[in-house]
Amino acid sequence: MLRYPERREAFRRKAADDPYFLELCDAYEATCEAAEYWARSSEPFAPERTCEYRRLATDVEEDILRKVV
Repeated sequence: MLRYPERREAFRRKAADDPYFLELCDAYEATCEAAEYWARSSEPFAPERTCEYRRLATDVEEDILRKVV
């Protein structure tokens, strides 16, 4: 919702009517949190994980946007 303030109301309506859409929103939030976690990590594989989670977040975001057209 923060990235698309003009679509907030449509997101709210869709989430209220479509349980799958709500699951997508939850998945998006989780992948964003995971990407941020790995971005702060000092583990040697952290950059790779960060990239993976950011790609996944982008994919989920695209799914969300397709559902709200």
